[in-house]
Amino acid sequence: MILKNNKNIKIIILLGSFFVIGFFVAQWWAKNYIKDFLSNKTSSLFTVQYSDLELNLLQGTIVLYRPSVAIKDSVTSKNHTYLKLEKLQLKGIGYWDLLFNEKVSLRNLTLINPKINHYPYQRSKSEKDKEKQLEKGLKTISIGELNLINGDLNVMKNKADSISISVSAYDLKALNLKINLQTLATVPVVYKNFHVKAKNILLNHSDYESFKIDSINTNKEEVVIKNLQLVPKYTKQELSKHLSKERDHMQLKIPELVLEKPDFNYANKRLGVTATAVKITDPKLEIYRDKLVPDDLTIKPLYSKSLRKLNFDLNIRKTQIKNGYISYAELVEADKSAGKIFFKNVNAVVNNISNLKDAKKTDIQINSRFMGVAPLELKWSFDVNNQADALYVSGSVINLPASVLNPFFKPNLNVITEGTLQQMYFTFNGNNSKSSGIMKMKYDDFKFNILRKKTSKINKFLTAIGNIFIKDGDKNTNVEGFRYGTIEAERDPTKSFFNYLWINVKSGVISTLTGDGKKE
Repeated sequence: MILKNNKNIKIIILLGSFFVIGFFVAQWWAKNYIKDFLSNKTSSLFTVQYSDLELNLLQGTIVLYRPSVAIKDSVTSKNHTYLKLEKLQLKGIGYWDLLFNEKVSLRNLTLINPKINHYPYQRSKSEKDKEKQLEKGLKTISIGELNLINGDLNVMKNKADSISISVSAYDLKALNLKINLQTLATVPVVYKNFHVKAKNILLNHSDYESFKIDSINTNKEEVVIKNLQLVPKYTKQELSKHLSKERDHMQLKIPELVLEKPDFNYANKRLGVTATAVKITDPKLEIYRDKLVPDDLTIKPLYSKSLRKLNFDLNIRKTQIKNGYISYAELVEADKSAGKIFFKNVNAVVNNISNLKDAKKTDIQINSRFMGVAPLELKWSFDVNNQADALYVSGSVINLPASVLNPFFKPNLNVITEGTLQQMYFTFNGNNSKSSGIMKMKYDDFKFNILRKKTSKINKFLTAIGNIFIKDGDKNTNVEGFRYGTIEAERDPTKSFFNYLWINVKSGVISTLTGDGKKE
């Protein structure tokens, strides 16, 4: 009996020793396999380095300490992307898929302090080159949970020390990621859910302005952007010295912007961006134009055409702007200050910003306080799929003292105005070349006083002649006291939509003030 027990103990010890030795052998083999895989079986375009590697087969974990990856272009052999981390941790590794199916499947992937520097100008633009990168090595990557903690991103421009995009601190969590490396160029990643927090974001998108964002907090339900700013790189005067043709000096501040139910997809190899709503709170936009700089004579498409020409699908059901401020200043003569108009308490609702084939009509409704005092309403609609860019616009201005326009009229038109515009209503239809409509106005003692060029004194002779053509607001009115006029305008395709809006309103005002005042 004792001999039999001793025999069983020896068998157990022998089997235990076999499994222990087998485990350590398997651990040693797996560790060396992974080292060999990282050194020799990844794409030749990747250079992977690390200070140490830990492996636990039982837990299915791999930890790389201080890893770095350099990615080079297949044609130029120049490195275009660098990644450095404090630690990379993989949990729940699917060994069978990795060894036999050229597939990586992970329960969890965590990157600690990832620092990414990308140089896009070092990459070849050939799609064929992209395919060559993916011919060898892995086919798919599946990750249950991805975590990037305290990341740093820099995308560089083709200039020394010039940054295109910078994010100094971000965290990312994504669930159920699936990456098909064979279709990476068209469908980069499929995911179930995600959450991103980022701070101190810089988008250096042009030679004249950059975007700055204090923070972004995004998940499947919403994207919240705090303190979005468009910041000019030059002062108004300095900008003019750098321009060969007209360009607006713009400053934009948006304390909060929210996208609800955002979605990004790649149907039919084309990016799609959708959101149920966009909410913009307390935006402030200041525009300055130096008319002494030569005109920009490039063609300016209307917004319907601009939407059609986007290289991605866009569908935003509703956009709301609350309590905005917009100012426009224009410098016409070097020895005078710029004339300025502004709109306070700007509130707007825009339905259906879309370029889809079945898109509903885009409808825009705006109300504000023109020059801070006069209620202004504007309604505007268009069909994005109408190739003639047909549009419909209507609007009104109530109780506008003419004198509030003088800060704009005096330096730019050399005139000052008197009287009160009690009510003005206009409607016009148009397309990308011409428009027509009607206007009605009710006003008291409306006068233009033309100034002498060298002084601010009124030129009584020219003023008297000019006011001969302006009809008294009490003459030829209907029973409600309105005078009527017609709108006829031809669009200058080198000007924006807002210039088109202005020349339509101007046409109606001239017709109403100088015509017979009767409704046609």
